[in-house]
Amino acid sequence: MDLHTRRSFHTFRAALLLLLLFPALSFGQQVVQRGPFGKPISVYDETQQWSSPLLLASDNDIEIYIPDVTANDWLSRNYSDFEIRGIYTLSLFTRYKTAAACRANQTSWGMGDAEHLDACKDIGYRIRQVKIEPGQKSVQILFAAMVDRNGQIDTSSIQQTDTFRTWDQLDATAQKAILKANEIVVRQMRIYDARIQNTSSRQGPVE
Repeated sequence: MDLHTRRSFHTFRAALLLLLLFPALSFGQQVVQRGPFGKPISVYDETQQWSSPLLLASDNDIEIYIPDVTANDWLSRNYSDFEIRGIYTLSLFTRYKTAAACRANQTSWGMGDAEHLDACKDIGYRIRQVKIEPGQKSVQILFAAMVDRNGQIDTSSIQQTDTFRTWDQLDATAQKAILKANEIVVRQMRIYDARIQNTSSRQGPVE
């Protein structure tokens, strides 16, 4: 397989992966809308909805955000998995405050060559889709990609992965983010469940 064929195959796989994880996403569509100083004002998640992001954690190099998990679309999509299997799927958006933070991420993902490190000057974010299992205190990364300064996924950086970590294996900032995300999600799922039960009781039994 020559270089051109390999690149075409990678582009095809990237397109297929995007369609599987984000069915309504088209190539070039934004997943982050940036505001002043590059901070996100809206993010696009796996429910095909834009929402105002929630800041979970930050340090000198990064900020970690999630979509609005209080939104009905997000809760309804994850409710069954949460109730039956004790898991939920979540999009994480990491904003790089420094190019060094981007380069460190590139290197940790096996992309420490000059081309990928140089690309960090045009990268503002990293998006990851993760599966979280609170009972096992674990997180599994399903998908990861860099996001350019226009808020668009860099298809050449897409990685499909099944990387698994327990929460105590995460770095301090990521661990803080996951713990806070889980606290919010569990609380919102209880509220959503109560709402469903209340609606069912008002409707009464089906004759």
